[in-house]
Amino acid sequence: MHLEGKPTLHVVDAGTGFQAARFLRDLSAKETWEKLKECWLDTYLGPPDIVSHDAGTNFDSAEFRAEAKLAGITINQIPVEAHWSIGKVERYHAPLRRAYEIIRAETKRSDVSEAACLQMAVKAVNDTSGPDGLVPTLLVFGAYPRITRDSPPTASQQQRAAAAAKAMTELRKARAARDVSNALNTRNGPDTEPTLPKTLPLGSEVLVYREKEKWDGPFKVLAVDDTEVTVELDHGPASFRSTAVKPYNRDPNGVKPTAAPSSQGTASQTGGPEETPEGGAEDTIVCKQGTAPQEEKETFEYPERQKKRPRGRPRRNPTTYAQEANADHLIESFVTHKEKADYELALSLRREGRITTPGRPFEASDAAEIDSLFGSGVLLAIHRDAVEGGAQFFGSRMVREVKGRPTQPYEKSRLVVCGFNDHEKAAILTQAPTVQRASQRLVLALTPSLRRRGKEVMVRDISQAYTQSVTPLNRTVYLRLPPELKEKYPQGTVLKVEKPLYGLAEAGLHWYATYSKHHREKLAMETSSFDPCLLITCQGEECFGITAMQTDDTFNVGTRAFLEREEAELRAAGFKAKPQTILTNGESCDFNGTLIQLEEGGLTCAQKGQAERLLLVDVEAFDRKQQYVMQRARGAYIASICQPEAAFDYSVAAQICDPDDEDIARLNKRIQWQLSNKLRGLRYQAMDLEAAKLFIFVDGSFANNKDLTSQIGYVIALGNEAPVGDRARAGLVDANHDSAFALTGNIIHWSSTKCKRVTRSVLA
Repeated sequence: MHLEGKPTLHVVDAGTGFQAARFLRDLSAKETWEKLKECWLDTYLGPPDIVSHDAGTNFDSAEFRAEAKLAGITINQIPVEAHWSIGKVERYHAPLRRAYEIIRAETKRSDVSEAACLQMAVKAVNDTSGPDGLVPTLLVFGAYPRITRDSPPTASQQQRAAAAAKAMTELRKARAARDVSNALNTRNGPDTEPTLPKTLPLGSEVLVYREKEKWDGPFKVLAVDDTEVTVELDHGPASFRSTAVKPYNRDPNGVKPTAAPSSQGTASQTGGPEETPEGGAEDTIVCKQGTAPQEEKETFEYPERQKKRPRGRPRRNPTTYAQEANADHLIESFVTHKEKADYELALSLRREGRITTPGRPFEASDAAEIDSLFGSGVLLAIHRDAVEGGAQFFGSRMVREVKGRPTQPYEKSRLVVCGFNDHEKAAILTQAPTVQRASQRLVLALTPSLRRRGKEVMVRDISQAYTQSVTPLNRTVYLRLPPELKEKYPQGTVLKVEKPLYGLAEAGLHWYATYSKHHREKLAMETSSFDPCLLITCQGEECFGITAMQTDDTFNVGTRAFLEREEAELRAAGFKAKPQTILTNGESCDFNGTLIQLEEGGLTCAQKGQAERLLLVDVEAFDRKQQYVMQRARGAYIASICQPEAAFDYSVAAQICDPDDEDIARLNKRIQWQLSNKLRGLRYQAMDLEAAKLFIFVDGSFANNKDLTSQIGYVIALGNEAPVGDRARAGLVDANHDSAFALTGNIIHWSSTKCKRVTRSVLA
């Protein structure tokens, strides 16, 4: 509600009618939550079980819902145009506003703040009996408030309990009487069970009732439950009561107007120029069909609703396809510094004679890439005139790179879709899973022990993984030719994408479905219960294997039979891939940003070149805040790979929004440590798997952050508990301590996380 033009948070208890209110500085979710805590959660019993609110954006935000979830509160949002369903709050707005206006008028001459007047108004309403003669203060505290010196003394605890019990008994009687009265006064309405809401198919069209525009639509149905229907409005999905929704059936022979009529009074028109009398509109709108006279044959029908352009940068001036096709300079903005450097490197290597491919730089690799995509059925060249109207066109570009620089350099090209302006990706599943860091380290922790038992380590790299997906796209995608290929095709040629291609949002998910299905069906592997990219065989010891999937790379540990079967099934499936890389002692590989090197009796993992880009933050620089964010992200990435010692410092640094000199000095200290220990990583050693245990070490710090929140950290290790005797004699452990033990094993996972809740005691 608003008081004197200021937004006001009004809270009412559903059972007793007890109220609280606070002025809001703004309508943000953070301000609303803080005021709710101030006036209710931190003042009275604590967080309630359920909070019902209207459809305000501050309540419906992810931040407000996240805070409520942490407090154990269930959020119940009232549907659109159903504010009467939260009637207790709506009815209590008027008494509170009237009390505030009276108090404000009487205290206008005195220096009384608006917040104090609001609190006095809330107190007055809580101390006043309602329509049923029940006082909210009596229901909550079990006693009447003392007003003057002559008021009765405050009741004892027993008297307050008895009074509260009597008041609650009367409240139950009043509520039961009201429910019975409402039931007796309810008229029998039409049977809407066959029509609403469960019979509404998803994707069907409906009209919704709005208080200003009356019946509006039609809109698409997104979800249906017992009492609510979720539809797709112009600004996004919204929920309506089933009583405010009715289906809209289109006539396949109906006439579609070129422009929609005014929203007022159009919903009652069912065809022809005649208007239906008021109240005569049916629940279902059906257009008249063919047997009517000629003057009534042209029936009114709502046009197809066009989705509005989403918010963002202003639309460019309309340009034709031919103009865009000639604007090659637009593609220049997508060329990165690395691509320019690779092009100059290709020229240099050609002058030196190390690259002898005929033609201009990358000309042969571009042709090979396009021929491969046409041959595998990924692309189809068509003329623009054959494209249906309204189709969205994406740009495309050739990403060029020089590979194999140390030994035998060669040019490589890849066609990539410029999908940055893809509005349809919001409606499709685009997040493809990749192996978790914990899963990767678990495989590395088991590798030395498995190698001792005769298992081997193999790394597999799939070539052009996305284009080898077997599942077709679920939508139609057209590409404009990249500037490098326009001269080789007739004018007006466009590319139709039949299968997943690099740059499309859903391409990674298609490849994961293809490669994961191949491992599960052809190699008889099953996924882990916590990571779909961690697979293990289930057919005995002879063909044992573990696989960690990272998009087009896999890290495998298994028997020789498993590796041979993997090679045979890969060839049978027709996947293009590089040969298997079997690792032995002294050899290394790069997997998921980690440099893994095998050694005698174990292996080590370290960062792969990320530390070379790590720099200290210049305190005197004008862009020191940007440097702080950049170097913090680089250091945290290294810490997440192989340096758990730095996890705490970077987790604390991530909480700093506006760093001062002290924050920068603390971050530079950790960065300097990483610069001095670039080769520091994790070493994994063999262990006795039959006696291995999982050890979890938890940090016991309390309120160690600036805002008095606690930083909670833990380390998980898989290892063996060794006898204490020999290590105690060496002074490594304290033999006099009852709980002393020696642990030898491998670190699997670690984390340092901020606990957002501020607790006032350790026991909390």
